[in-house]
Amino acid sequence: MSGAEADSGPKTRFRWPLSRQRAVELIVVIFGVLIALGLENLIEEIRLRGDAMELERAFDADLGEAVQLSLERQAVSPCLVGRLKALEQRVLTPGDLAAPVPAASGGSITFALPAPYRAPTRVWITSSFDRALGTEALKRIPRERADSYAGVFAQIVTRQQANDDEFFAVAGLAPLVPAQGELDPEVRADLLRQLALLDRHQALAAIQGRQIISAVMAMPVGERIRAELREGHVGTEWLAGLRSTYGDCVDTTAVRRLLVAPDE
Repeated sequence: MSGAEADSGPKTRFRWPLSRQRAVELIVVIFGVLIALGLENLIEEIRLRGDAMELERAFDADLGEAVQLSLERQAVSPCLVGRLKALEQRVLTPGDLAAPVPAASGGSITFALPAPYRAPTRVWITSSFDRALGTEALKRIPRERADSYAGVFAQIVTRQQANDDEFFAVAGLAPLVPAQGELDPEVRADLLRQLALLDRHQALAAIQGRQIISAVMAMPVGERIRAELREGHVGTEWLAGLRSTYGDCVDTTAVRRLLVAPDE
């Protein structure tokens, strides 16, 4: 048989494995699944964005607390500096410890033993940001704003650690509380070292407080926090409480200055 005769044989037609009706039904099912998945993803995204808004509200509450604690430190800083200078003078002056050193007020905290120096001992809260780390909701906060939150909360963690170190350093001044005769040179030197350490803590606390306030006020939530604090959180009653603990040396102008809006 020639090639031409072989090519002229009957040809088979291609047949679709599905009928037209079945194909239409399959397409409808596929589109239905895709739409359902899309709606599910959309709903999940809306939920995560809502969670992100809740996170920011919790962040802002903790930042407001940190600003208030920082303002407290600015206000009492002159009192603490004055107290350290007075204690240094008593240590340096021969025979000036014949009478006991007046105990410093512990404010709202009750201590069993008196101490010649008390700085504010506070809890600097970062729990809202700690819980959010690694969550999908945190990823829905715009990157620049999330980085700002991370930076401020890192500063707050550092402030808490320094506050703890300061609290423990106060114990080194215990020999100053009871009446003393002439101080042994070694004891005198040790007390001076402790006073220098506490002076460093005090200066560091003032600097860190200013940095936290500056960082928060530069954020979008800064003006709202400033307004809330000005409305009463750090008002007359709050300042009166500081004076009852630390005395008239409390710097009320520092509080007012730090709460003034940039355009005032």
